Amino acid sequence: MFKYLIHPIGNIFLILILLWGCSSPQYEVRVEGALVAVDSLHAPETDQLIESVIAEYREDLEKVMNEVLGYSAHRMERGTPEGLLNNFVADLVLYKGRNIYQPADDKPIDFCLLNYGGLRTGIPEGPVTRSRIFELMPFENEMVVVTLTPEKTMELFEYLAGATVGMPVSDIQLQIENGAVRNIRIGEVPFEPDRNYKVLTSDYLAGGGDNMTFFMEPVSLELLGVKIRDAIIAHLIEENQAGRQIQSKLDGRISIE
Repeated sequence: MFKYLIHPIGNIFLILILLWGCSSPQYEVRVEGALVAVDSLHAPETDQLIESVIAEYREDLEKVMNEVLGYSAHRMERGTPEGLLNNFVADLVLYKGRNIYQPADDKPIDFCLLNYGGLRTGIPEGPVTRSRIFELMPFENEMVVVTLTPEKTMELFEYLAGATVGMPVSDIQLQIENGAVRNIRIGEVPFEPDRNYKVLTSDYLAGGGDNMTFFMEPVSLELLGVKIRDAIIAHLIEENQAGRQIQSKLDGRISIE
């Protein structure tokens, strides 16, 4: 019945298997356990004291998060190549950043660049609560001023030209044709290829997030010590106290031919 193992190589193979099986130590593994039913009869008892403490903090947190910070004149959603939400957030972050920034060289911030993926939800028409802003910007990203060489600044614009989504920008106008940059204006002035530029962005992007590698070799990097979310919240409160609703508009700051 072993007629298929008469070849010498087959015999050697069989012998090696038998020897290995005889020489290998044998271990006995025993696993013990018990089944515990998960139902109302076996659930752990609730500590009422702990529950009362948690409930108190929960109520306070809900009051804070449900606070109406301001009112929006219309719904804002992110879009491509620009969107109402993109423009609103980038504009207010640039405005806040310029008010906070105290440059040692007396040169102001030139423009703002944030990222599309950082805007996690829209802003509804009507009352805007604190929880909505936390949903919009759940990250702890801080505002940073990055000074770039003209070469790195051009890489930034080429990145925007190749992006498949609309990156939030402020105080620039960029015309894109067939994936290439055709016209760049910063503020009201054409791009100057022989000067450095100061860009307001987030610490996440300044570290190369979203493949923004042009930020990785800056001339300088300055932290403003303010979270982007806090800047949005402060803006809403200020506008509401002044009796104004927040609003945004599309203005062709990024156009694709």
